[in-house]
Amino acid sequence: MRPDVTVIPGENHHIRQVKQELEEYFAGQRTTFITALDPDGTPFQKKVWNGLTQIPYGSATTYLKQAVSLGNSKAVRAVAAANGRNKIAIVIPCHRVIGSNGRLAGYASGLKRKQWLLDFERRQAGMQPMLNLFDGAK
Repeated sequence: MRPDVTVIPGENHHIRQVKQELEEYFAGQRTTFITALDPDGTPFQKKVWNGLTQIPYGSATTYLKQAVSLGNSKAVRAVAAANGRNKIAIVIPCHRVIGSNGRLAGYASGLKRKQWLLDFERRQAGMQPMLNLFDGAK
């Protein structure tokens, strides 16, 4: 959170819009989000998060591929850390990033939810769910 911003409870146009878009997403009627976003983060984090929005619905990429797309294959840990600081999950789809070994890795809401979101999107897109990528870790 930005230290110079006061959070006031309530709703505004952006909150109502993202609520509507999330309802449509979970009803299988939306695959992308159009709500204007201004996430608080470093320039690197913002590049990582922007890259997340480019991963197609129902698809997954790896942290390594994400680092390579940013021009630095050695930045895998920094990319993973930036994904972990994404506070707008689902809208900025960090659940679409998995480990290079094909297994689930890191998700603030838990790996079971990450698996569920990946499978949900694939079913909605008419694809087969991914093989169980969850190995029982939290």
